[in-house]
Amino acid sequence: MNTAVNNLLSKQQLAEHLQVSVTTIDRWRKQGLPCTRVGVKLIRFDLSEVTEWLEKRAAD
Repeated sequence: MNTAVNNLLSKQQLAEHLQVSVTTIDRWRKQGLPCTRVGVKLIRFDLSEVTEWLEKRAAD
């Protein structure tokens, strides 16, 4: 598997890391939370991109 893919988090892992629910992650995705599609159905999140997105939202 690609090393870059190994550095990505699943939705569940991201929710646990941010201490929010999976439902919150789904809601944020609809609001533009950056994610990467791996294959047809698999979605992963780059923590640095997510952190940047959250910081930008907090500043607005």
